[in-house]
Amino acid sequence: MEDNLSTGVEDITYRGLVLLPRSVDWRIEVAFADETMSRVARLTLRNSAKASHWNVAGVTIGSTLAEVQKINGKPFLVHGFDSDFSGFVVSWKGGKLDGKLPGGCRVGVRFGKDNNSAPDLSAERIPSDNGKLLKWGPVVEQIEVSFSDK
Repeated sequence: MEDNLSTGVEDITYRGLVLLPRSVDWRIEVAFADETMSRVARLTLRNSAKASHWNVAGVTIGSTLAEVQKINGKPFLVHGFDSDFSGFVVSWKGGKLDGKLPGGCRVGVRFGKDNNSAPDLSAERIPSDNGKLLKWGPVVEQIEVSFSDK
């Protein structure tokens, strides 16, 4: 099913399709790098089911900040929770999730927490081992797997 999909960030839309749209725990969005929809740019998993059967390098929808930090092997940086980019990983800081994964893809993650605003976590780059952030307890709400020709 072809569609224009939204990133949820600054109302950006892109050409894509949704695989298994009625199955919230298997749903996956496919974005294309070109108008002919012949080159996949990224795959996106969202928290529509609060859980997912998909996992990328061990990260899945609902993974905690501490779990992702353990998978990465070290702390990383998260964008503050006061803008359209809130909760996105800014840098994996050279951890296992940094750089290309097998198959040449890169993983991006967005953290959040339902109906609960973050307590004074509005800095542009917050370390994942920040005590206030860990106590608040955000979980993975979105995973993006990006592909490039490079």
